[in-house]
Amino acid sequence: MALNMRFRFSPTKDGLVKVLGPLETDIMQVVWQDERSTVKKVHRKLSQTREIAYTTVMTTMSRLAEKGVLKRHREGLAYVYTAAITEEDFVTMVVQQVLDGLLDDYSETAIDYMVEYLARRNPGELRRLQKVIQSRVAA
Repeated sequence: MALNMRFRFSPTKDGLVKVLGPLETDIMQVVWQDERSTVKKVHRKLSQTREIAYTTVMTTMSRLAEKGVLKRHREGLAYVYTAAITEEDFVTMVVQQVLDGLLDDYSETAIDYMVEYLARRNPGELRRLQKVIQSRVAA
């Protein structure tokens, strides 16, 4: 993946809020769903469920563009925003960054914990991991 974005990681949060703030996550969900949007359209959607200032949405979308998550171009008087990366690719990139950081610094602990976690919480995924490892070792 060509993008090399750095984000804070808050492991106690849920979903994408682990790496994006709650507002950034909501904005990205709207843009991913609509494929292209303006601040006005995003603000209109978000104001259906919360009180939020137009300028707050505008500033947050500008920051997401600066981070490289959104692309924008001018059409008339407004900027049109599109996602610079799909939601699936974004999630993949975040997982890779988190695991790279853990495995670079704490490889043994991270691997031991991952195996223990899967054994406790998702034995089916542990069996899948075992098959993946076996296929890589055999190759």
